[in-house]
Amino acid sequence: MSILALDISGVPQKWINYEDAITYHAKKSVAWSMGEVVARFRGGVQRTGETSYIETTSIIAIRGHGFDISKRSLVGLSNRTLFGRDKMICAYCGGKFPNYKDLSRDHIVPVSRGGLNTWKNCVTSCKPCNSTKNNKLLSELGWELLYVPYSPNHAENMILLGRNILADQMNYLTQMVPKHSRLLN
Repeated sequence: MSILALDISGVPQKWINYEDAITYHAKKSVAWSMGEVVARFRGGVQRTGETSYIETTSIIAIRGHGFDISKRSLVGLSNRTLFGRDKMICAYCGGKFPNYKDLSRDHIVPVSRGGLNTWKNCVTSCKPCNSTKNNKLLSELGWELLYVPYSPNHAENMILLGRNILADQMNYLTQMVPKHSRLLN
């Protein structure tokens, strides 16, 4: 499980591990936090006999970290994120496939015909549909897409990248996901 790191204005930046979150707390770099306490690290014993500790919640805003905005705006296209965006549903037959191994990336306009490897030209396809389509255009087959491809925004990408997202983290991120996103359905 990871901690959702935000910039001080509340914009999601990246997933970090517990140890990094605790380090930010120890360095007094956490501006604010929210969500449930998910980790507690024991410190030393004070003169009073009390044991000190630092804890972190599932969402923290980091002060003055200097996140690189250009990196945040780039949403990488991978099979994992593509299949997640499309909810493991073939864009041609509508079949829902539980295993990644049954799916492939299809270029609506094939690369061999000038198509680009972009979010808006790629869809999830089952292997039989992809094999049948081959390097043809949809119009040549009389096929139509069952859904429209789109480029996910950064918050949606954070959801696609997160493996074990807690409910409070998901609630926070989905508030920033556009209404047209398939992740909301």
